Amino acid sequence: MPTKATASSTSTAEKIDAAVARWVDEGLVVGTDWPGRPLLNTPLPCGTFDEVAVERVLRFFLLLKQLIGRWAGREFRLLDWQVRWLIAPVFGLKHQDGRRMIRTFWFEIPRKNGKSTLCSGLALYLLMADREAAAEVYCAAGDKAQATIVFRAARNMAEGSVAIAAKLGKRGIQRALLEHPGTGSILRALASDMGGRLHGLNVHGAIVDEVHTHKTADTIDALETGTGSREQPIVGFITTADDGADGSIYATKREYVEGLASGTIIDPSFYGVVFGADATVEGFDPFSEATLRAANPGYGVTILADYLERKAAEAQSSPAQLNRYLRLHLNIRTKQTVRWLPLDRWDATASLVTVEEWKGRVAYGGLDLSTTTDMTAFTLLAPDGDGVVCWPMFWLPEERAEVIERETHVPLAIWAREGWLRLTEGNVVDYQQMRTDIKAEVARLGCKVAEVAYDPWNATETVQEMERDGYVMVPTRQGYATLSPACKELERLVMGSTSERPLFRHGGHPVLRWHADCVEVRQDEGGNVKPAKPDRMKSAKRIDGIAAAVNAMSRLMLRQPEKKYRSIGY
Repeated sequence: MPTKATASSTSTAEKIDAAVARWVDEGLVVGTDWPGRPLLNTPLPCGTFDEVAVERVLRFFLLLKQLIGRWAGREFRLLDWQVRWLIAPVFGLKHQDGRRMIRTFWFEIPRKNGKSTLCSGLALYLLMADREAAAEVYCAAGDKAQATIVFRAARNMAEGSVAIAAKLGKRGIQRALLEHPGTGSILRALASDMGGRLHGLNVHGAIVDEVHTHKTADTIDALETGTGSREQPIVGFITTADDGADGSIYATKREYVEGLASGTIIDPSFYGVVFGADATVEGFDPFSEATLRAANPGYGVTILADYLERKAAEAQSSPAQLNRYLRLHLNIRTKQTVRWLPLDRWDATASLVTVEEWKGRVAYGGLDLSTTTDMTAFTLLAPDGDGVVCWPMFWLPEERAEVIERETHVPLAIWAREGWLRLTEGNVVDYQQMRTDIKAEVARLGCKVAEVAYDPWNATETVQEMERDGYVMVPTRQGYATLSPACKELERLVMGSTSERPLFRHGGHPVLRWHADCVEVRQDEGGNVKPAKPDRMKSAKRIDGIAAAVNAMSRLMLRQPEKKYRSIGY
């Protein structure tokens, strides 16, 4: 037998379902054919369901106009799943005295399902129609740009609504502030880097967008603690999944929601719902239409099917983009880094590389100095028809080789005997010997080195010496802006290669192959990628050869074919 609380909660859910169905029939809410359910939701608190209060929110949204896409200019009619899983529980469940039960909500959903637009509408409702005198309402995000997105949309909606614009008047709609002259209520944007200066706010409503972008808890703490003097405040978190970082602001909140859903935590004032794909089901296919539909309640309505299909196709062909696809479009928490270059694809592009074919080529060098006690790499890349040919070199301090071989479990001694790896005397890399080796190898190959790209960190002396040797040394910052285009080009060549048509010929060099097998990439919010340097204190992985190749690729991509370069080393 269900407990009394469970039975009451089930009854409330049935009432909400019935009300949503009626609102769809009446045209107050848009009916969709989304067949799914959220991946996760917390129990509904036991209280009275106030349909009139929910209808008040729905009718307020009808005063607003959609701003972008194919819905631009139309009245803002909420969708059935938005009402069923957010608006109805949050605004409809009441205590006996009529106050709302839910003070905090968590609404997690894949990208492009109307999240930010919904944020803006809710912020306006809390400002204009929630019957709170001198309400302070805030649109908060991890940075100023993101916070401004939600506020700007709210301001534009206010300007586009005849009724709301009339209430606010010209002085009430400002660039960075909305102010209701009749009630003294305000709406403004806040960024997380302002957190330390925000304590003392008197918060009636707050919409926190993209929780995973918040680096500190300052703003969220200020907003949550600022609600103490309000009768029925609401703090809402609307977000997409994070990249799996432990201890983050997002992780802490998400774990709380999971605890509520499992029943290990009891807090009737906190409501949470998470939309996404269930990666644990047998035969899970992240690229199927069924998976995309299940994860995206706005499939075919707020987010077009062909857009999601394109993103799925991109993720299938690009390992670097897979985690981004899983996180943004299926709302699956992923780790911060992802394996990058599949070894079978790497091996398919090996092909033979000979000394003779380098004669007369214009090449671009990439230098990865690493630490003096570990491996250092220098890689030459040269255009090769539709692709690129690669010639890597590696150095290791002789006295460290045995220790590093034990740590990494790779045959460094054998590679050194076979000439794939150069050992320098002592317990640190001899950079003078490295420079001598590079000069001799370039002379042996007979190529012309146009430029050498290097990480400027701790490289001053070596760079100066190489410049005295006649090389054009180009500092290459190791950020996303510099490295992402080179990474994507390297990935394109490797993933597009076949054994019959290799586009990144590297000759099967065993040290470089090891590094290719180790390398992972890190992604930013814009989908840019860069190699993730392993922690040498914790990891046996090495990626120096790939890091050097990416540096070289960053210059090769900018090559000027007609330019005459100075010949180095012969």
